[in-house]
Amino acid sequence: MLKIYRILFLFLLGCLFGWKGKATVKEALVDLGMENVKVAVQAGGVCIAYEDNVYRGTYRGLFEVIRTLLDEPDIADENIQLAVLENGIPQIRVSLDREFVSAYRQGRLSLAAVMKGLAISYDTDEVMKALKGTKAVNRSAGKVDLVLYPQVRLQNSWLDKIYGAVLDIAPAVEIGLWKGASFTGQVIFPVWNNLVGEMDYIRAGMLVVRQEIRLPKNVFATLSVGNFNQDRIGVDLNLLYHTNSDRWAFGLSGGLTGASTFYGGRWEVTQWRRVNGSVLVRYNEPYYNLRFDLSAHRYIYGDYGVRGDCSRHFGEITVGLFAMYSEGEVNGGFHFAIPLPRKKRSKHRAVRVRLPEYFDWQYEAQSGPRYTSRRLGRSYETRPDENRNRTYYNPDFIKDNLVILAEQSK
Repeated sequence: MLKIYRILFLFLLGCLFGWKGKATVKEALVDLGMENVKVAVQAGGVCIAYEDNVYRGTYRGLFEVIRTLLDEPDIADENIQLAVLENGIPQIRVSLDREFVSAYRQGRLSLAAVMKGLAISYDTDEVMKALKGTKAVNRSAGKVDLVLYPQVRLQNSWLDKIYGAVLDIAPAVEIGLWKGASFTGQVIFPVWNNLVGEMDYIRAGMLVVRQEIRLPKNVFATLSVGNFNQDRIGVDLNLLYHTNSDRWAFGLSGGLTGASTFYGGRWEVTQWRRVNGSVLVRYNEPYYNLRFDLSAHRYIYGDYGVRGDCSRHFGEITVGLFAMYSEGEVNGGFHFAIPLPRKKRSKHRAVRVRLPEYFDWQYEAQSGPRYTSRRLGRSYETRPDENRNRTYYNPDFIKDNLVILAEQSK
């Protein structure tokens, strides 16, 4: 009888400490500013999900989370499984074996060596299954970001001037609604331009409701409805599949849109009759962090073409070249995305005023009168911060930069 009581006492004691540790881990991550935090303790270790809306990029927040967990005394030397979320949707899984945790705490491994031992993959199904039914703390739904987007445009499609230039400020209210859903409302304020037309007026920018979901086997789907850029209004559906290592990715997209323009200060829209779509094949080369995209398009105005992109990621800077062919015309140019201050944003305010994480821009070599008048190669974006850095969760890229941050923190 005494033996039974002893077993029950040890069981209750274990449950007590298990729940204490679970609560402490959540509190530590919330103190970092992480949102939608979930923690589940299992026999094989601890499973954690979190969303980072504080640190810039896809790896700075992850670095702080891993370092915090390694220094957290209420986590035993056990396996740690992390699911990194974006708008409530799991993006990647990060696994750390108990041997690395124990060796780091005993001083036998450096932080950089621990980062090299991480296993990172797009396969999050098992982690999210373990976290199913777990209540999230510090939810992101309802929180508001006021983002001040700068807009710069150059175009050389006139005979009477070398370049047409446009400089605008386009603040946007971005609100998380529910899991995977968000609203963006943007107004464009003209600052300076040497053109005529809608660029002289205060006008609507992105007015978009988005719903993102993750399907089994690394398939991501996004449905966007609203007012996009390139004077389009309508609906857009995007599907993207990643292999576990993200060495390869394949995508499909399609849209049904109408015109959305400002003439004489009046907002005019047309019926949604234009059909566009694309097919994408992507390859990520891990050694130089190169990304190759090859895509076939039916563009907004019915022309068909192909486009090839080569982008290289230098930490938080991405630069790339592209070439495209449509209806007998060749075009090309370069694009880039560079980080804007700050590396870390406020974590406790319900309404945060900030700059976008990155400034991105694309230059087309050929946009002369004939190319422009035929409106070739036109496509749109469905969010104001769409660029090649914002959601770059490539496992090799993230691990490389985690190691660099660990070495810099010595």
